[in-house]
Order: sequence, then C-alpha cells, then structure tokens
Amino acid sequence: METYLKKILLLGLTMGGIFSLAAQAKYKLINSEVHFFSEAPLENIEAINQESIGIVDCGSHKFLFRIPIKDFVFEKGLMQDHFNENYLESGKFPNAIYQGTINGGINMDDNGTYPIVISGELEIHGVKQQRKISATIEVKGNSVKLNGKFIVKLEDHDIDIPTLVFNKIAEEIEVTFQSDLSKI
Repeated sequence: METYLKKILLLGLTMGGIFSLAAQAKYKLINSEVHFFSEAPLENIEAINQESIGIVDCGSHKFLFRIPIKDFVFEKGLMQDHFNENYLESGKFPNAIYQGTINGGINMDDNGTYPIVISGELEIHGVKQQRKISATIEVKGNSVKLNGKFIVKLEDHDIDIPTLVFNKIAEEIEVTFQSDLSKI
C-alpha cells in the first residue's frame, strides 16, 4: 500500500495541481475507516472499509482520497456480492475518489478541534459530483484525526435500484469517515 500512496503523490506532483512543492506539512491517512449505512423499511444495510488511502497537504490545502470499493465488508456475504456486482459494479469502477481543497483555519502546531469544509470532486460509480463536506481535524500533541459525515444520493451517481429490492435499499446513504493522519 505504501508504494501505491507514493505513486499517487508522484502523480499529483507531476500533474502540477494537487500538491505544492513549497508546502508546509503533508499527511497520509492511516487507520482509516469509512462506514456507510442505509436505513430501509425491510432491512438496514451497512459496511465498513478500512483500506482507504489519501494525502492531505496543509501548505496548499489540497487533499486526495481513494477508497477501494471491493474492500467494503458487509455482515452478509450475499450483500457484499450484490453491492460489488449489481450496484457499484466494482470490476468496472474499482474506486471512489475524492479530491479538492480544505477550507478552514487549521494550526497543526496547536491542540484543538478545527471545523473545516472539504470541497471538491467526488467520483463514485464513474460519476463525478462537486461536493462540500463538513468535517473536523482534531490535533492532540502528535495525534491528528480527520472525521466527517455526509449523505450520498444513489441517483447522483447513476446507481440503479432494481424494482425487486426497492424496499430493501434506501435512496440516500449516510457515510461517515474517520482517519488518523501521519506526517510524511
């Protein structure tokens, strides 16, 4: 995974827009967890992904996160199969990607919880949408945490719900994320 993270950083530097060479500190996601929850009349659906990678550049206020779709783990294996094959088509669209800018004052040298807005392009199921997501960065000594919550509407990313299971799947999915950040 380290090699892949380095490739993402190198690609960002090469393309000249994601990361600033004169930046202050850069951080990578570690111990990252993305959780989604769908409340529907017949059955709640939830899954957890602990394989996300990403970089936060405090100097340029840019970020890039990648979430491998196949790494969402469900309580029921059949749900996981349907999620990957029928809804998110993870063979065709293997990752969710979110990149953009961080808005809000953050002082990584001072302990505190800093409210931020991360805004940029969220790509799920091959469909890109501009999103603004409220989050927090919490600094405690050498520990830095990124946390947030947002809603994904299935129709915004062309995710179809078959008529047979319409009552089992909500049209909006609540997504929460929490990650430790480690200086690189």
